[in-house]
Amino acid sequence: MSGTIRLLLIAEDERDIARLEGAVSARAGASFEVRHVRDVAGALQQVDDDRFDAALLDLSPERGRGIDALVRLHERAPDLPIIVLTGEDDETLAMRALKAGAQDSLVSGAVDGALLVRAIRYAIERHQLQVALHAMSLVDDLTGLYNRRGFLTLARQQIKTADRLRKRMSQIFVDLDGLKAINDTFGHREGDLALIETADLLKETFRESDIIARIGGDEFVVLAMETAGVSPDQWTHRLQENLRARNRRPDRHFPLSVSMGITYYDPDFPCAIVDLLDRADSLMYQQKRNKRVSRPTTVDPATFGRDGAPGLARRAD
Repeated sequence: MSGTIRLLLIAEDERDIARLEGAVSARAGASFEVRHVRDVAGALQQVDDDRFDAALLDLSPERGRGIDALVRLHERAPDLPIIVLTGEDDETLAMRALKAGAQDSLVSGAVDGALLVRAIRYAIERHQLQVALHAMSLVDDLTGLYNRRGFLTLARQQIKTADRLRKRMSQIFVDLDGLKAINDTFGHREGDLALIETADLLKETFRESDIIARIGGDEFVVLAMETAGVSPDQWTHRLQENLRARNRRPDRHFPLSVSMGITYYDPDFPCAIVDLLDRADSLMYQQKRNKRVSRPTTVDPATFGRDGAPGLARRAD
């Protein structure tokens, strides 16, 4: 990345402003033009009037600024990469920030110049990659998720990040159950709506920073970087709860059901992303075959009540 990086800094404390401006201006090989405002209202005015390459938003609790500030800024400027600063190593706040649209989250007191500049550059690069993916038609037209090519492109990049940070990743392979039966019983339009709803379910369950894709007719995959205090079982539980909530809606014509297989990427034992896909696909089909023994292969709307079971389980290697 070359040229001057135009950075919008949203912070109140004069010492923080001076420290952060000094951190980016003192780095060799990096040129920054920093404009700072004290509140989100000022930031909204700036992004309306001018163009910035990235924004640095202080979410420290002692400043009285919450996730709503990030949401407002992201809604006003969805094409602006945003890095948030938190007052302490709060994993819950960091996850909420990523899900709300932030590209990265850093602990304010632990940020030095090299880390801050690297985070800003990575945020801009990730955003540019996402824009390029859309421009290259790597997005599924029906669901708005990445398609198979888009997933493989981003997943390979994410593996490099996992190797650099020495972090494991979970890959969740999800298959919509009974799509043919839905199409045969209710028509292909209803089948398309079931696929769209499955995509919405995954977006509701996982973080915005996770890679979610539809890689086949009824097949979806999620690649999630593991973080402290968050296990794959928690993702499974959240997916189950969200699925049950959808199946309790009184206007449903049929139960939404998915099968799932989970595999893991470990930087200590690297492998290709296609190998992860093959293993997760195999685990998913094992679970699907087990379900077919006890479940009908057609959809009968007369037998589906408001408390329909979602039919989701998991197996892991």
